Amino acid sequence: MSAYLIRYVDRAAERKAALPDSQRTSLENLEKLLTLNPFGPPALSNRDNSWSAAFRGGFITYVVSNRHVVINVIDLVAL
Repeated sequence: MSAYLIRYVDRAAERKAALPDSQRTSLENLEKLLTLNPFGPPALSNRDNSWSAAFRGGFITYVVSNRHVVINVIDLVAL
C-alpha cells in the first residue's frame, strides 16, 4: 500500500507554520502515522467524511481521497 501524501489548505498551513517547535515536532510525528493509515489510531471519525487526530497541544481535521492517496488537512487548531 502506498503512503498517503498530506496537503494543507491555506489557513491550516498558516497555523502549522506558526506552531512552536515542540508542537510542530509532535504534529510531524502524527503526520508520519497518518500517512501509513489515515483511518486507524490515533484518528477519530467525525461521521461526516472527515477525521480528526490530536498532537501535543492541538488537533487537525482532515478528509481523505483514496483515489488520489491524499490527506487534505482542512483545519488545524492549536490549544
